[in-house]
Amino acid sequence: MPNANSMSVLAFERYDPTDSSIAWLREKGLAVELGHALWEMPFKRFTEDQLIEKAQGCIALMGASGTRVSRRVIEALPSLRYISKYGIGYDSIDMEAATEHGILVSNTPNMFQIFTVSEHAVAMMLAVAKQLGTWTPEFMRAGGWRGLTHSATLRGATVGIIGLGRIGLGVAQRLSGWEAKILGYDPYLKVAPEGVELVGLRDLIERSDFITLHAAPGPDNLRMLNAEAFAAMKPNAIVVNTGRGSLIDYPALREALQTGKIAGAALDVFDQEPPRTDDPLFQMPNVICTPHVAAWTKDGTEGIGWHAARNLWAMISGEGEADIVNPEARANARRT
Repeated sequence: MPNANSMSVLAFERYDPTDSSIAWLREKGLAVELGHALWEMPFKRFTEDQLIEKAQGCIALMGASGTRVSRRVIEALPSLRYISKYGIGYDSIDMEAATEHGILVSNTPNMFQIFTVSEHAVAMMLAVAKQLGTWTPEFMRAGGWRGLTHSATLRGATVGIIGLGRIGLGVAQRLSGWEAKILGYDPYLKVAPEGVELVGLRDLIERSDFITLHAAPGPDNLRMLNAEAFAAMKPNAIVVNTGRGSLIDYPALREALQTGKIAGAALDVFDQEPPRTDDPLFQMPNVICTPHVAAWTKDGTEGIGWHAARNLWAMISGEGEADIVNPEARANARRT
């Protein structure tokens, strides 16, 4: 464990508005400096240069996915030993560089995210199917009433889930009893979960009325829903993304929506975050958008904040267990 004089931490992105978990780390003797808050408007993030400057001398970083912790950042911070990531995904961190330089990385795979993100995915699926982007208060204030637009139902529909980890499986569980056909694609699964038919990706794309993305992001599935995939979908297909923006080719998605190749989309994540305010997606009545808030509940943000804080203290002190995603980094641990 580093000595008390060397325990500086930069929370370059603040996740929990109560900061109670930060206060607890300070009580433990860590000098925690605060960066930008994820709830600030307008949203702010550090550039790589700013992060490098701000984190000099720090043994640890805490943050979500707004700022990338690249190889350049890691190699410019010789004191860095630990990264405590808010959230499940850690694709914003160069894991090869972190492991090579002996930096332990933890994440927060807790039940809050499973419940809230899977609920959000189902809610967005329903919002598009039920035409809530068309039948709005603005529509009615302008004198609108019904019209020729019609909603859809999940009963009898085929729902394709890409990625059957805990959140994808949570979506399947929440849809059980809805009388929908559930397809699943996950190259890491050999046995189908109850109520799910495991199929190939192309089969899922061609057969599904709703496609919801929950795959862990990585080089193997970068923009896995691209122009070719949209061309193979049913014209009534609705795409839901509460996973990562990198899973979809967004220019191809915009084109597919504008030309009617697919019927709609529900998006909580984007190719650029925050997206441009003039993004054409915001003008489409068949698109529902939310600002990366699938896990953004009061209990959730506080719970994830505490999870990340306890992870960090466990890595630093050896007290308790941390959700370390690269334990092999210990063999390359940097020496103080």
